[in-house]
Amino acid sequence: MEQPRNLTNLIKDIVFYYIKFYYDKELTKKNIKKMEESDIEPFVNEMYANNPNKIKKYIRNSLKESQGENYNRLAVENALMKMFDDIEYAKNRVINEIKTYQENNQLGSE
Repeated sequence: MEQPRNLTNLIKDIVFYYIKFYYDKELTKKNIKKMEESDIEPFVNEMYANNPNKIKKYIRNSLKESQGENYNRLAVENALMKMFDDIEYAKNRVINEIKTYQENNQLGSE
């Protein structure tokens, strides 16, 4: 029963890495060091609204690469289905992680 929890954690990390990539691009594009808190939710909403298939593909490919022969397609598809069934929870988790990341990233830089 350890597999689903580990898979869930891996997917969570992969999604955050994926969104952080676009977060960093957005900061560079706007020439800012961090997003205004009011801009984080619309940014994450847009990421999920415009890219659900890209996010899923990125998760699948990342897991295939990292798990190799241990990749369990059925478990991954089940986890993705649960994640996208409760999309508001998934988005809120990412929003909170970005806020925490920004707070931690700003320590000592002001």
